[in-house]
Amino acid sequence: MKRMTLCLMMLAFVFAAPAVSQQKDDEDFERPKDFGARGWGIRLGVGDDPDQIIGGVQLDYGEFKGVHLEPNIELGIGDDHVTLSGLYAVHYRFRHIEQFRPYAGLGLGLAVVYFDHPILGDDTDLDIGFRLMGGTNWALKTGREAFLEVSFGLGFVNDIQIMGGWSF
Repeated sequence: MKRMTLCLMMLAFVFAAPAVSQQKDDEDFERPKDFGARGWGIRLGVGDDPDQIIGGVQLDYGEFKGVHLEPNIELGIGDDHVTLSGLYAVHYRFRHIEQFRPYAGLGLGLAVVYFDHPILGDDTDLDIGFRLMGGTNWALKTGREAFLEVSFGLGFVNDIQIMGGWSF
């Protein structure tokens, strides 16, 4: 799993480099400054404990004074587990550092975990917990945003997640 995580992180940075080069100057890109449906995006990454490949979608509900609302739904597959989780995430976006905008956040989530082990048998659990997250996003020249995020589960699926994606 560590080798796969390292490979996926390297791929994320390879794909992030062209996106950064397409960055508009901060004064040219105007972000909405209020709450409301702004769009959606895709999320891809890996999780640890259980080791999974994760994909999902997120909704963008705007930003007000640095607070950004971004609920998401994810499907994780691997390590004899299939998980379907929903997370309501709230981020605080810090000031711009050149073309990047770092953030920290907390999410409340609900997950259905299906466990299929050849010896122990099948089981389904319902997890409710929190996820602490931090990352950075940046505006692309097209007006879309890309992000790279690391999160830690507290009583929730996957102890650690590394995710990347785009908002449309």
